[in-house]
Amino acid sequence: MKNFVEEGKTMNYTVPAGVTVASGEVVALADRCGVAVTDGAEGETIALDAEGVFELPKGTGAIDQGKKVYLAVDSGTGAKTIVTTATGNTYCGYAHEPAAAADTTVLVKLA
Repeated sequence: MKNFVEEGKTMNYTVPAGVTVASGEVVALADRCGVAVTDGAEGETIALDAEGVFELPKGTGAIDQGKKVYLAVDSGTGAKTIVTTATGNTYCGYAHEPAAAADTTVLVKLA
């Protein structure tokens, strides 16, 4: 096919000013999330995984399998957690498996 560009499993991401990104860290984009493939410092271009299942830090409460999940960033600490609340957060995908309230991580299928 003449207009095929790439599979789209990863995307380039330029780390913004004043930010560092660790490999495996979830990154909020405009309307979705990606997961950093490598570490990156301000101004560097790194790859983000755009699809797949990742174990990510979970916020409070249980999350049902298949539930839409969002990235919440704590305004005070900058801590990033996966939650089910859409308002004020960035869409990431779906819970790949259920997570109990006591769990500290959740498996997320990026979408």
